[in-house]
Amino acid sequence: MPRRRPLHKPPRQPSPPVPDPFPLLSQYPPPKRSLLRAPKANRPPYRHYKKPTPLLVGFTRNWPQLLQCVVSYIAAGWPPEDIHVVENTGVMYANRDGNLTLQNPFYLNHTQLDMLGVNVIVTPTLLTFAQLQNFYLWTALANTWPHFFWTHQDLVVFSHEDSSSGSPPSPSLYRSAVAVLRYLSTAAAPRWAHHFFDYDHLTLVNRDALLALGGWDTHIPYYGTDCDMYVRAMWAGFWQGESAVGLVFDVGSVLEDVGALLRVKGVRARLAGRAGVGVGMGMGQEEGEGEGEGEGGRDREYVETWERLVALAGEMEAGKYAAGNAWRNTWQGRQRGGWGERFYRDADGFETGVQMMIDAGRAVFAEKWGHRGCDIARAGITAVDAWRLERDWDETEGSGSQGPGW
Repeated sequence: MPRRRPLHKPPRQPSPPVPDPFPLLSQYPPPKRSLLRAPKANRPPYRHYKKPTPLLVGFTRNWPQLLQCVVSYIAAGWPPEDIHVVENTGVMYANRDGNLTLQNPFYLNHTQLDMLGVNVIVTPTLLTFAQLQNFYLWTALANTWPHFFWTHQDLVVFSHEDSSSGSPPSPSLYRSAVAVLRYLSTAAAPRWAHHFFDYDHLTLVNRDALLALGGWDTHIPYYGTDCDMYVRAMWAGFWQGESAVGLVFDVGSVLEDVGALLRVKGVRARLAGRAGVGVGMGMGQEEGEGEGEGEGGRDREYVETWERLVALAGEMEAGKYAAGNAWRNTWQGRQRGGWGERFYRDADGFETGVQMMIDAGRAVFAEKWGHRGCDIARAGITAVDAWRLERDWDETEGSGSQGPGW
């Protein structure tokens, strides 16, 4: 009998190409570094802390999202030389050597990050979230950093710049984060492991506390591994505080030109794919209308305002969650190109593999603690119970009953 031909899945819907998120960095000659600094309100006249304040930003997919996050931290006053993008793509030095293109999900532009004064650390292979966290600890050991910050890449952050109240301007996001670090470095501070700013969207880590706990459990690669780590730290008696240092938005979209965050003259804040439509404008009304507009409807002296940027970031965050929590990470699969390039991976296939590892990790977490969900402490479980408990759920419930916290 003739062999049956493989049956292909239905063809995928094409996705629009991803635009250049910061055109100023692509121009020749390159812009002066003075154009890429934080707004004056957040720019420190001197270094705020005598010790390094490293901020680690993990990256695997979606260059525009990553660049937007990094630029927002620079705009919020974080010294660029203290920002370290951890390229966790698994493409070795393909990005450093310019072998990938913008439409490749794993594309990262080392040159542009260097123009911003930001560092890049390349992982030796593609790491899961838990492995990446242990790589952060390893990096801190190698650089003799007793403490470090880490953040997610799908964020836009701001310092408080609103001066409408007439009160003195608030400290920048960076200065506020450093104030927390200064306190936790004193003898009066409690024995601590983490300090959270808007949960772990931005996190300060006490390196040696996590090493004393054995680091992150890499058997739980993604979701659930944070529950495991933070509860183990609590059981061990480490304090884990939380405070606000600025405005943090969890977003799934990108500005048409992230130069607006640095208040580059002539750049208005617009969402990519919504050219001409700005914040607070009536439906159908085009930006650029009115007096003072230059050639092509662009006011080259216009400087974006903090209020407009914050309002747009709020729209971006609301849009990310509008379709429900299950769809909040669709930004990760927005780039679908790169066919024929080194280390090419099918975007949909990569996402499918990640989701399967997420499901497997949740199953490992449940077996480790005999319980589904993050509420293991409230379930009366303690640290010595790891891998020693019978399951507390009915086997007939099926995989759909994950319990609280998933």
